[in-house]
Amino acid sequence: MDQNELFPAGPLIPHRRRMKLLEWVKRPIEKTLQAETTVNADWPLHKDGRVNSVISIELVAQAIAALRTWNGGEGAGERLGFLVGVKEADFSPSSFPVGTRLNIQIAELYHLGEYAVYEGQVRSESGFFCKTTIQVMEPDEEALSDLKARQRI
Repeated sequence: MDQNELFPAGPLIPHRRRMKLLEWVKRPIEKTLQAETTVNADWPLHKDGRVNSVISIELVAQAIAALRTWNGGEGAGERLGFLVGVKEADFSPSSFPVGTRLNIQIAELYHLGEYAVYEGQVRSESGFFCKTTIQVMEPDEEALSDLKARQRI
């Protein structure tokens, strides 16, 4: 298989409707993944033909979800995870126009049990939009079931 082959992101992420932002992913290499999408007027944070760059945090989080599902192997369904912290984020500019094609790149910095830290970047052909370091947790099924029961999710 071609390493640059694109795969639909939908089956790899738990997000639906307006929150399903990623369209495509490329085959992961080690602990990294690239994703692609086009900015859409239906996205959250859309106003007057532009989307606030803060949405880049969610794009990176969805790329992480796709990588975690991919690493689960064939037949693995998407898993619920939690973005628990943004260690740093640099945005430039403050928004991007609808129709902009974005490339999202993530790399795992470290992973300790259920906790992991990733670095992510969001770019387009015309330049850089965001660089961020985020913290995520992916609880095991037992802990997740307990949380769902307590929160009635």
